[in-house]
Amino acid sequence: QSRVVYASGRIAIRPQGGLPAPTVTPGQALAAAQAHPTGRALTAWSEPELVAIYDDPPLGSAEAYPAWKCAGSGGAGAAFQSHTFYVDALTGEVVRTHSNVLNAFDITGNVKGNATPADTNAIPKEKLGPNTLPLSNLWSECLNVPAPADLSNVLILAYRQQTLVASAYTDSNGNYTLDVPDTMVVDIEAHLTGPMWNVLDGSLPNEPWGVPLDPLVESGVTAPNTVNFEFNPTPTPTNDGETAFVDAQLQIDRTLQYLDLWDIDALPDVPLVVNRDSVACGAWFRRPATTGAPFPGVLVFSPSSSFFECANTAYSTWIAHEYGHFVLEYLLGIDDYIEGNPLHEGFADTLAHLVYDTEVIGQGYILGCDNHRREPLLSGLTYPVCPVAPCTVGWAHCPGQLLSATWLRILDRMRLRYPQGTEGWDRTRTLFLDWIYLIQVPDRATCAIGDLPQSADEGTLIAVLTADDDDDTLANGTPHCQQILAAFAAVNITPSSFPIVCGDDGLNGSARECYPDFDASTGVGVLDIFDYLAFQSLFLERGLQACDCDTSTGPGVCDMFDFICFQAAFAAGCNKE
Repeated sequence: QSRVVYASGRIAIRPQGGLPAPTVTPGQALAAAQAHPTGRALTAWSEPELVAIYDDPPLGSAEAYPAWKCAGSGGAGAAFQSHTFYVDALTGEVVRTHSNVLNAFDITGNVKGNATPADTNAIPKEKLGPNTLPLSNLWSECLNVPAPADLSNVLILAYRQQTLVASAYTDSNGNYTLDVPDTMVVDIEAHLTGPMWNVLDGSLPNEPWGVPLDPLVESGVTAPNTVNFEFNPTPTPTNDGETAFVDAQLQIDRTLQYLDLWDIDALPDVPLVVNRDSVACGAWFRRPATTGAPFPGVLVFSPSSSFFECANTAYSTWIAHEYGHFVLEYLLGIDDYIEGNPLHEGFADTLAHLVYDTEVIGQGYILGCDNHRREPLLSGLTYPVCPVAPCTVGWAHCPGQLLSATWLRILDRMRLRYPQGTEGWDRTRTLFLDWIYLIQVPDRATCAIGDLPQSADEGTLIAVLTADDDDDTLANGTPHCQQILAAFAAVNITPSSFPIVCGDDGLNGSARECYPDFDASTGVGVLDIFDYLAFQSLFLERGLQACDCDTSTGPGVCDMFDFICFQAAFAAGCNKE
């Protein structure tokens, strides 16, 4: 008896005002599908059907848009083809195709690995990297026991008598399909290598830049067949190095998915040298000019150390941070030394914060699970940053927090404006990615010991506003002008070169006293007891960056006056649609 054993779905963001009306006719959509390289040999076609689709990002969600769906088929026997096409109903572009034919000679499978858990919404603390004992028994105390994870973008190769006959990368669920030419017997290999990276073993003393990892191999496979792989199948506290290899694959992939920089010629493949035994308790980006490495810039991660009581650094924010250096160096050509150093550190931290949605860098890095490397929102830094407390040590990393704290505040304010689901995070990501291409090294600022480089300045503010702008005029504001200006004002950066007037920010009719619409369960724009309770919770748990209702002590400053402001608005019966 047939029965449903599994069902799932994905939910897109509904556009404000609903789906726009198509501007492309069904006939035009069908012609576009027939002209597509995949559709040219097809002879039988279905009538186009109007559907709502969305681009399927690996992180977060995307907004739906209208498309025409049609199917075509042709050929006979082994040459039979059938494909479905989706044509954007607004632009006429073929945005998606897929085959409806199951190849009888496919070899399929799934790839998993036991990796350190890293919670998607790890606020305020992320989970830890791999460790060895004894470290206060971190495995149980800090809940960082490796767990199975689907591994995407793992390279799968099929060899017939040492000749490569098929290759593929795993998809976002860890699945792959190899199209083997016939029923030949092949050997299947799974490599911790992605489209833009290689995970290398740095533990050998005579190989400072690492050696390729041995792949997992399944020999003597006859198509059609299914072959599954599992990396690090039996993780233990004493084999944290194996866990680190899987973490490196998982987290560099997640970082690239966030950046969406696939197939950018300016970015060469990056090697991740994991378990570099000649160093301890750290991670580094190294340029060829400073290392003599046989490839472009390299990311280096140290193993755990029971002597120094530090974790293996090949995990989450460490990996994203070091890749941030790689992006600035090769995508924008900004050197990570001298002038660009604070910018490099600030950008690298910002990327890590945003990818992992966390307010700290390097949680559990050393001396226990409650310690971390940096927490910029608590640094209290304002522009300009000079080598005085709290930046008396760690120059570059310390002033870099000026930039990262600003982006964390932008994220917080985006979430206040867009409280539904992940929309605030998604819009911050879009703004951040658009800003990357506008980055310039900030001017030096005057300090007591001389002019020193900074991680952000007024030019940074203007660049972020430019990335957000939708009409080529900053003077009349931008869609998220209020959120951006408030975040920069909190670190003493304001637009002094010309005035910027922000318009309606979409928050309760733009009334400042109605700004905190923290709870949407009773309707967006409705301020009631649920918003009051949500505000109390945020104020107590998240601190200064969670609110900005009162501006008497300065825009971007969140203190008790903001709390009182909200109470007054609530008592006055603020309830604007």
